[in-house]
Amino acid sequence: MSDKDRLARQLILDFPSQPEHLFSNFVVSDGSKAAFSAARQFCDEPPPSFNTLYLFGGKNLGKTHLLISIGNQSASMRKKALYVHGADFVRKTDESSNGSSSEFISVLSNVDLFLLDAVDHIEGQNASQEKLYLIFNSLIEKGKRIAFAGNLNPANLKNTESYLTSRFQWGMSAELKPIDDNTTAKIIAKLAKDVRLILPEKVIEYLLARTPRDFMSIKHTIAKINNESYTQKKKVTVPLVKATLNLP
Repeated sequence: MSDKDRLARQLILDFPSQPEHLFSNFVVSDGSKAAFSAARQFCDEPPPSFNTLYLFGGKNLGKTHLLISIGNQSASMRKKALYVHGADFVRKTDESSNGSSSEFISVLSNVDLFLLDAVDHIEGQNASQEKLYLIFNSLIEKGKRIAFAGNLNPANLKNTESYLTSRFQWGMSAELKPIDDNTTAKIIAKLAKDVRLILPEKVIEYLLARTPRDFMSIKHTIAKINNESYTQKKKVTVPLVKATLNLP
């Protein structure tokens, strides 16, 4: 195994990976429809009219799911895609990274698709912003593609150099908005089905009125209910859910 391959395995998510993150199991809502469509189109062959994609929105709305779905879809089309979390990118491109950043940059500059999640982490990180600028230019010059995900609209990044924020907006930008009741109910039902947990309609209605609407909170809630139901060897009821989640 070459040093570059070893570096990629240690620091970067290669594909195919995480089969729970596919386009086919992403629950589309009115608030994520545009982002989902853009992510699917981003993988098209021949390439779409845009070669950069920026997904933004609040935490746990599905940005990471879509980025990894792009990676998995690209791998199925024999394209080389690599995913990096923003915190890891900053850590490896910081000026104190003892020279390893040049090798890291080389790895990321030689892919078909580069996927950078939680790009907000580069705010105020001048060295990392400069490295990302180099990677961006290298890939675009080769006709490759780059997708970003962050919490903020790229136009609202305050401590990021304009030479980057302008590039974030070169291609397609798409916002993921909070999910509605109907989609939340579908997510609750899907996550319960994934763990073979039967949730009566009354329980789903109860959860809709009392639990946070982001994906990770819902997933955590279903896991707690499933564990309690299994431990007590009882069917899921509203009283059991109330006691498990300590809700009124």
